[in-house]
Amino acid sequence: MLASEREELILDQATHYFAEFGLSAGTIELARRMGITQPLLYKYFPTKEALLVRVYDRLFPQNWSPALETAMEDETLPVRERLTLFYQQFTRTVLTYEHVRLFLFSGLTNSALNARYYTILTERIFTRIIAALRTEYLDGAPEGPPGEAEMELVQSLHAAIYHVAFRRWLHGLTVEEDLDSLVARKVDFYLDGAAASLKALNAPPTKLRAVKTTKTSRKPAPSASS
Repeated sequence: MLASEREELILDQATHYFAEFGLSAGTIELARRMGITQPLLYKYFPTKEALLVRVYDRLFPQNWSPALETAMEDETLPVRERLTLFYQQFTRTVLTYEHVRLFLFSGLTNSALNARYYTILTERIFTRIIAALRTEYLDGAPEGPPGEAEMELVQSLHAAIYHVAFRRWLHGLTVEEDLDSLVARKVDFYLDGAAASLKALNAPPTKLRAVKTTKTSRKPAPSASS
């Protein structure tokens, strides 16, 4: 077996192994399952951390199509259609057993890998979605980086899509077979409320009107003797 082929085999096996047992799983057991020795494994990856970095690098963005990201910027399509196509493809190609479970494990262990992954999501996906929403729903779309509230708004859709994969790959629950239809409905639910929310977030602050109060003179009550 060529060295490059063995390296790819180790990465394939390690991806499934760590997805199944978590990042604390040992390389001795990984090597045993592969029928090789741990020293041979370390010949290709000098440390467990180096192996994990390569595993995560393969998950995202190598399994991802840059063309799909740029499609979010195609203003010839309504933003509803762009989001639907984007997340339908995202669900099929990214939200796999290995991807979802490894992403969760990295978060549970406070791994730096999780932070790297989230940075990619923010730079390559969330900012594009926010730009598309601004152009679609705001007159004179504001420029500049997304605000925290806008980022929260976008992540609510991403979380809804991700939860479909969580139900399937973490909880072992049955999800709708027609994932494209399920994703389309979630995008519809989201956009029906997102337009109003985005406009409210970018609206100029309203000035509170001062309410004038007038003093009323109260006549003394007549005495009992009068």
